[in-house]
Amino acid sequence: MIWHAASGLVGLVFLGTGTLKALDSVRFFGQLRRYRLLPPALALPAALLFIAVECALGTALVLGLSLWLLPAAALMLVAFAALTAWATSTGRVEDCGCYGGLVMLTPAQSLALDGVYVALLAVAWYLAPGDPGATGALGWLVVAATFAAALIASWRSLRAPLVDLGLLRVGRAWRRSWLKHYARDVTQGAHLVVFLSRDCPYCKRWVPLLNVIEVQPDLPSVVAIMSLDDEERKGFLAEHLITFPVTFMPQSLVSLMVNAYPTAALVEDGRVMNKWVGEMPETYLTRVRQFADAIARPEPPRGARRFAG
Repeated sequence: MIWHAASGLVGLVFLGTGTLKALDSVRFFGQLRRYRLLPPALALPAALLFIAVECALGTALVLGLSLWLLPAAALMLVAFAALTAWATSTGRVEDCGCYGGLVMLTPAQSLALDGVYVALLAVAWYLAPGDPGATGALGWLVVAATFAAALIASWRSLRAPLVDLGLLRVGRAWRRSWLKHYARDVTQGAHLVVFLSRDCPYCKRWVPLLNVIEVQPDLPSVVAIMSLDDEERKGFLAEHLITFPVTFMPQSLVSLMVNAYPTAALVEDGRVMNKWVGEMPETYLTRVRQFADAIARPEPPRGARRFAG
C-alpha cells in the first residue's frame, strides 16, 4: 500500500536517526545543551527521553500501528524544524544535530528534508483507507521494547560510545578541507592535532605542555583547533601566552569529530594514527619533563667540579 510505504519510509528515518543518537548519546546531548532551552539538570533526561521516543515512533510508523501517528509525527517535525530555524538564526547551533553527528547538514538542507518528510506523512494520511489499528498488542509490545532498548543504549553510551561514529577515528584519513583556514597541509608529515575550548580548564593546563612540544624538532608539530572568531582567538592566544598555531573550525564540524575537550589526535601522512581524550599522551609528557629538567638543571661547564654528595 502506498500510504504505508510513505509512512514507513519516514518511520525508517526516525528509527535510523534515533539509533545513531542512542549509539553515541553524548554527541546529541552536547547539541541539545547548545540550544539552551532547558536547565542543566533537565537537559540529560530530556536527551535520553527524546532518543527513546524517536526510536519508538519510528518503529510504530514502520509497523503502521495507528493512523493518528501520522499527524503526530508531522507536528513533531514541524516543531523541530521551527526550533532548528530559530536556533541557527540566533547563532546557538550551526546544524540540527538530527543525524547523531554522522551527517552534517546546513539549516536549509535540514529544513528541506523535514518538508519532504511532512509531505510523505500528508500523502500517507490522505491515502490511508482507515485507522489500521488492527495489528493488535504485539505491535505495541515491539514499540515498547524498542523504547526500552533505546533508553538503555542511550544511557550506556554516556560513558563511552557504543559505536564510534565521529569523523576523528583511528585509521581514518584526514581531509584537507577540514582545515580551510590553516596554511599548513596536515596530510603531509606528522602533526599533533588538538581540539581546545575556551571554557575548558583542562585545555588551559595543556597550553604550556603544547608550547614545549611545538619546539621539539623530533616531535610532531602542534596545531590547535578552536571554534572562535578571529578576535576571540587572538585574545585567547595573548591571555595564555600560546606559541603554537591555533586555527578555526566551525562548531558544526567540531561536533562531528569530538565529544569532549581537550581531545588530541596524532595525524601522520594524512591518517589518524592515535587519539587521546582528556589526557596528554604519556610519551609527550615524558619529553616535556625532560625538557623542564634540562632547563632547571643545566649541565655544568666542561672541567667544572661536580657535586658528588
